[in-house]
Amino acid sequence: MKVGSRVPRFGVNYKTGYIGFTFDDASIVSRGIAYFTRWTRMSQIKVSHSLVDTGDNQCVEALIGPGVVRRPLSKYFDDPHTLIFFRKPRRYTRDVGARIARTAAGQVGTQYDRLLLAAQIFEGCFLGRWARAAFGDKPEQFIGRVLNGKDKWICSELAAYALDSQPEYHDKGVLQKPDFTIDPQELFEDNRIFCRWHRT
Repeated sequence: MKVGSRVPRFGVNYKTGYIGFTFDDASIVSRGIAYFTRWTRMSQIKVSHSLVDTGDNQCVEALIGPGVVRRPLSKYFDDPHTLIFFRKPRRYTRDVGARIARTAAGQVGTQYDRLLLAAQIFEGCFLGRWARAAFGDKPEQFIGRVLNGKDKWICSELAAYALDSQPEYHDKGVLQKPDFTIDPQELFEDNRIFCRWHRT
């Protein structure tokens, strides 16, 4: 997390295979995603985007325009409106981190899944919340399954997939759900997958 003007340091605050989460208070898209995913927020921290760290100042992420890309983390570090948080996967080792990063990097060049984003927005609106209260997770999973594009990703689905592909995390915590149903906030909140917060 950025504290004042301090930038996170690779090897200290984040490492290859950590999952990053951001929130941009100046972006209407970021604020909108945080609004529609507020139901899964258990802490005071809002997040609206997730990414996979792949090295010093490097990440792989799914973005609405270009799809899955490699980008420098400095875009987030240098933006005064953006908060960035990193979560360390439990049972983390360099090998585990490298596998998570390789899994995400294997999707570079694929498209962003706009229809799946629409499904997640529906799930967070009043009608979606009513359907969940009345019928459980079935409507969410059905709509997501119908709209989920093959070889297309939203940010949290990609991060969940990179974790869920590792035997250490497969079907643990929120990853028991299909990856395409997981939003950034609920992934961020999961303490069965990630180590609990501590000062570094």
